[in-house]
Amino acid sequence: MASAASTPGKSLLVLVSLATLLLVLITAVESYDGRHAVTHSATAARRSRLQGRTTRHVQDHRTATTPHRHVIAEKSNTTGGGSKNNSSPPATSEPTSATRPPHNGRNPKHHGPIKNQYHKHRFRNNWIIRFVVAPLLLLAVVVSVLVVLFRRRLGIMNRMTRPRITIFIPKLIRHAEHLAFLEEEDGVASLEAIGRGGCGEVYRAQLPLEQEREWEEPRFIAIKKIQSERGGAPASDDLSGVESRQLDRWSRQAQSEIRTVGHIRHRNLLPLAAHVPRPGCHYLVYEYMKRGSLHDALLKGAALPWPARIRVALGVATGLEYLHVSRRPQIIHRDLKPANILLDDGMEPRITDFGLARLMPDAQTHITASALAGTLGYIAPEYHQTLKFTSKCDVYSFGVILAVLATGKHPSDHFFMQTDDVVGLVKWLRRVMIAGEHEQAIDPAIAGAGHDEQIVLLLRIAVLCTADDPKERHCAKEVRCMLLQIKIQELLVKISSPKS
Repeated sequence: MASAASTPGKSLLVLVSLATLLLVLITAVESYDGRHAVTHSATAARRSRLQGRTTRHVQDHRTATTPHRHVIAEKSNTTGGGSKNNSSPPATSEPTSATRPPHNGRNPKHHGPIKNQYHKHRFRNNWIIRFVVAPLLLLAVVVSVLVVLFRRRLGIMNRMTRPRITIFIPKLIRHAEHLAFLEEEDGVASLEAIGRGGCGEVYRAQLPLEQEREWEEPRFIAIKKIQSERGGAPASDDLSGVESRQLDRWSRQAQSEIRTVGHIRHRNLLPLAAHVPRPGCHYLVYEYMKRGSLHDALLKGAALPWPARIRVALGVATGLEYLHVSRRPQIIHRDLKPANILLDDGMEPRITDFGLARLMPDAQTHITASALAGTLGYIAPEYHQTLKFTSKCDVYSFGVILAVLATGKHPSDHFFMQTDDVVGLVKWLRRVMIAGEHEQAIDPAIAGAGHDEQIVLLLRIAVLCTADDPKERHCAKEVRCMLLQIKIQELLVKISSPKS
């Protein structure tokens, strides 16, 4: 970033220096023109004075050498008055100082030509400045600007084509060298695989301990590998159309996660810690959650009691409210399910896997997808039919998660295939709640522990969130408020119950 910023600064400095040099050149030309004109005028004036002195000296000399008789004759003619000899020509003496025009050091005969010559020089220099120097200055400015833009564009292209590590959470990834092993040819070959998602495998790695922080506990990270090439060949070479589209979809999911969770922070969202691009894949680095996903916790049954379940439900609703209400533009997840909800050490839920997430500006009422995406059983019916999705589609998926938390059943369970008419979890729960057979819907792992009333309230909220008409569904903020009331009631029951 610093080198990219210094390149335009240096170019701008060169541009200013060049413009200053040209201005100094123009000033020097004009100054030389003025000095040349003044010098030429002074020289002409000196020549005029010298010529005037020489002429006066010659006139005085001629007057001094005139014969005396001419003077006497003139005097006799003027005084005698009676002489009749008029044959002699009149005296041809030079004009005296009384009749000679005054001499002030300037020759009027030369003043006009000097002034005209000065104007000719000035006009010529102004023509040179306007039609030669000014275009050159303009050309230099244009060339400098083009050079700056070209170098900036070249720097951007180099940064785009050169793989580099981008760290989003410096508290977790303190140094880029800690992820240098991912830049190797097969940096995850020796790592432990902990799962597999829709677009790649997930590995666990331990960050190196720093010498000054030896007292800290070991820190672990989860690394998701998203393929962008297969077998070392680009997506467009030696691949079928299906494989090429699959790789393109995986690349778009990687970019979607970078645009969304790479720049947001919330306690109920799992943010992206770092991104390491490689020629054949993308590595997305997250904080490792050792408790796993909500899906894994529900499979254990008794390992997730009711207080933990209601806490998970409230936490997911809080994170969903942040995405839909607090965030602008709002973020629609499109793939909410128990497998995409991780649990930290304090059993606080973290929404993850934003590969299908989309940003929806406030001016839009919905987004039309080119193909159906998500997990069957958690997809809203209007999205399944029209490919148009809104934030209410996430509310529907969250309603299914609430049903899973309360019933312990998943949409893909064989239980729903064994009934007379094949129905999903949503329709089955709706029938049970309308019939008032609440006991059939409660998960046996948490039934009979004094929380049945709260579990029934949770089931009713799940029915409201999974209504067929999206207008009848509550928004994420309203759902969070209802779940908060259940949480408060659960705390009151815990306080009022006698200690064992």
